[in-house]
Amino acid sequence: MAHLLLTQTNDHILLKSKHRFGRAESEVDTLVLGIEISRHHAVIAWTGEHWTLRDISKNGVFVNQLKISPDADRVLNLGDVITFSDLHPHSFIVSCLAPPG
Repeated sequence: MAHLLLTQTNDHILLKSKHRFGRAESEVDTLVLGIEISRHHAVIAWTGEHWTLRDISKNGVFVNQLKISPDADRVLNLGDVITFSDLHPHSFIVSCLAPPG
């Protein structure tokens, strides 16, 4: 199963086939706190062939320090570094891209 590594704590986040990130605690799979984080900020999903990241926020999502296009799927690669705002201090590294089990 695919997972991300939270660089600040070395915690592994196992990805569901549709994994939601944001600050709406009861509505997301991974809680990301901060005033710059939207209630529903981003989604990582399995397409059947690869994992994609979609920005559904107002403040942006960055992969390898480059802002991705909102509402467009971006294919993830091993080693990609994801941050959920240019102001947010936490980053996630794509550490495994195995299909959901």
